[in-house]
Amino acid sequence: MPTLKQRAYAYIRSAMSTGALAAGDRLSPAALAKEIGISHIPVREAISQLHSEGLAEQCPRRGAFVRQLRRQELVDLIELRKVLECRAAAQAAQRITDVGLDELEKHVRELRRLQDRLRAAAAKDEQRFLLLRDWVFADLAFHMALLRAAGNQCVIKVLGEANVMTRMFGHRTDVPAAWSDPRYTGSNYAVHRNIFVAVRRHDPKAARRAMAVHMNRARKNILQRFDWLRQEGGNGEPAARDFPESVRREVREIERRTIQTPPPSEVGSVWGLELEAESE
Repeated sequence: MPTLKQRAYAYIRSAMSTGALAAGDRLSPAALAKEIGISHIPVREAISQLHSEGLAEQCPRRGAFVRQLRRQELVDLIELRKVLECRAAAQAAQRITDVGLDELEKHVRELRRLQDRLRAAAAKDEQRFLLLRDWVFADLAFHMALLRAAGNQCVIKVLGEANVMTRMFGHRTDVPAAWSDPRYTGSNYAVHRNIFVAVRRHDPKAARRAMAVHMNRARKNILQRFDWLRQEGGNGEPAARDFPESVRREVREIERRTIQTPPPSEVGSVWGLELEAESE
């Protein structure tokens, strides 16, 4: 049975990892205690622990706040993800079943469909927002399926505990126009397709190389977005629109299913997707 402090810590940490408590949000002991249904004393103790772990900031006469992720910390997370996912891609190429290939193919097809729809919806902001949301789901689902296919529960556990995928996928949406341009989604689709092709050919070296290309590209784009958000936030206005809480919950649910679901068993397959790898 967890203590009240442990309950408060788990509640706040979960809210931070899903984005329900975003960077800069105030950690009010009274408000949090009411939400959790406990007294404010264990909540204060939990906030102190979060502060000691570097996840919260204590500001004199103002209280505690969720700490903004530093740029170098984001770089470290990206590098961790690159190491783990490149290894997972190579393992998936060796271990994937027909069912796993069918699942990866489904997600690649969905990315292709969304790419075509995003190109057609360039001038419709609300529709573009919904399509970008669906793109995030399809992108994340592809990576989670690849991790399941690799069958390495340690990798899944590390990514889950560090909340890497949630931090990468679960928050901001209205990136600069150039990044939601069809050329961006087209090249993003291509790197996922190349990974799938390598895995389908059961070529671990090619799968590792394709994932490395994807992770290097992701590193550049994520850091560009981070810098843009910081620059835009300098005028006191919101820098970007957050996903609604329902989307963040769905991101966490996809992640949770991956952690709890073992790799699929071997059954028949229909490989209908003819994809050719592109040189990058």
